[in-house]
Amino acid sequence: MKKIIIGSLVGAVLLFGWQGLSWEVLGIHDKEYLYTPAQDSLLTAISGSIKEEGQYSLPNLPAGSSQKEMEELGKKMEGKPWAVLTYHPTYKMDMTMQMLKGFLISLVCVWLCCTVIRRQSDKSFMSVFFTALTFGVVCFLFVWYIGHNFGGTPWGVLHGQLIDDLAGWGITGIWLGWWYGRK
Repeated sequence: MKKIIIGSLVGAVLLFGWQGLSWEVLGIHDKEYLYTPAQDSLLTAISGSIKEEGQYSLPNLPAGSSQKEMEELGKKMEGKPWAVLTYHPTYKMDMTMQMLKGFLISLVCVWLCCTVIRRQSDKSFMSVFFTALTFGVVCFLFVWYIGHNFGGTPWGVLHGQLIDDLAGWGITGIWLGWWYGRK
């Protein structure tokens, strides 16, 4: 149990710390959220049209639309612009809860990795390292790449996330490989 607790805590600090570096210091995510000089007019138009927080696909049809209506919209929109919009009616600068939740998510993910490692018969450095790295690859493929596949998430977003998942879990894997591999 000591191995899982210490492994998870240190691993979560490393994984969360990497995220902080990649976002705030290294500029890995600079292309993830682009700037437009039309932002003020866009936000005015959007906030005048949308009141409910949520994610919107534009264009779209109301829930319950028929298959025929969806097919017609698809034909009508072929070759035209579209967007996915995440809307929040208010902005709050306080990042305390996001940081706390981010660390707790890292902790749970590394704890899950440690529970898998605990069940492995081979706890050599390379075996543990590749188990952790597998977590990073699965995170990227199932969360980010599937968003690219079905939702058109741009490669500029995927690029930073791929680096984060491989580097963050790679660093965590180095720690866990050492931690579980020592006698």
